[in-house]
Amino acid sequence: MTHVLVNVRRRVASLGVHIILYLGGLFSILPLLWMLSTATKPASEVFSFPIRWIPETFQFFDNLQAVFKTVPFATYYFNSLFVSLAGTALTVLFCTLAGYSFAKFDYPGKNIIFVLVLGTMMIPFQAILIPLFLTVLKFNWTNSYVGLIVPGAITSFGIFLTRQYLLSLPSEFIDAARVDGCGEFRIFLTIVMPLAKPVLATLSILTFMNNWNDYLWPLVIINNPRYRTISLGLAMFQGEYSTQFNLLMTASLLATIPVLLIFFVFQKQFVQSMMSSGLKG
Repeated sequence: MTHVLVNVRRRVASLGVHIILYLGGLFSILPLLWMLSTATKPASEVFSFPIRWIPETFQFFDNLQAVFKTVPFATYYFNSLFVSLAGTALTVLFCTLAGYSFAKFDYPGKNIIFVLVLGTMMIPFQAILIPLFLTVLKFNWTNSYVGLIVPGAITSFGIFLTRQYLLSLPSEFIDAARVDGCGEFRIFLTIVMPLAKPVLATLSILTFMNNWNDYLWPLVIINNPRYRTISLGLAMFQGEYSTQFNLLMTASLLATIPVLLIFFVFQKQFVQSMMSSGLKG
């Protein structure tokens, strides 16, 4: 009898947890559902009451056409893709090199330098915004792809993440390669990088999302429409006195596609890397 009661309590507790999780998931996707619904509506139905999740007049393709006519959205989309992909590639390369150095090499002051690198994670970006802008201005990198990509090419979080993962890799592989006469850069490319695929996928996802969603830095250094990113393009649908919500949601829907695709492709490596990095001290 006691055993039956224990099983019943466990099932009730499990059911309660699942209900809470399902409700949390539902509330999490409600904004996405509203965005999708609004993207298919004409402006007159956006704030209709009671709320219509399925519009009376399906106008998604008209909204899509209006988005590309209102602003040069294709240009902004290309700029964001280029900046995000190039920035991600540089961040993965440089942060993996630095993380490999901290994880597998011994040299004077290594721990002190690593602590200083971690310390920069506590400094908000807004605190260094002005000196960073003055530096970019000095190099004449405003209104350019270089100014959008280079300042964020190395991140303290990326160094920390790769270092934590690479600590778990056996050093015997690296030592054996050195005995066989491999140079350090060849070891890095042929041994370290393939073994670090999970953390590279994780860093790629996080960096791409950060670059793709970045609004403040492009807003500060870009005033030429040719180099505007998609985050600046979305803001152009908001006027001083009114906002075209149906067009804004249509453009936002397009903006979420690359991030969702990248996450779904690399989600297995993402979870594996976060577990490994979190468990390894």
